[in-house]
Amino acid sequence: MDIYIHLLAVIPSLVLGAINLFLEKGTLTHKRIGKVWAILMLITAISSLFIMPTGSFTWLHLFSILVIVCIPVGVISIRKGNIKRHTHCMVGAYIGTIISAYFAVETPGRFLYGVFY
Repeated sequence: MDIYIHLLAVIPSLVLGAINLFLEKGTLTHKRIGKVWAILMLITAISSLFIMPTGSFTWLHLFSILVIVCIPVGVISIRKGNIKRHTHCMVGAYIGTIISAYFAVETPGRFLYGVFY
């Protein structure tokens, strides 16, 4: 069940994150998509902590920790007007999600590997 919650959150977060990267920053649309994206990213990261195909944590779980830290720091940063830190946190969380998604699909024994291959 955890994998399905994870996938239901990560798939739209990948799409929304890409959209938000290309939108004009600071607009109402950017802010609204960003709020939804941030929530989905936290759901993605937290749910991934319960996915352990090897029976224990793997190096991919480090990306979950990255997201769990970066999203709140990024939100707090933009509220304080620190655009540079906000950008680094959010882009870093998005890139980390793309990297972990790639390895989740390409690593034999993982659920997504079986789906795609």
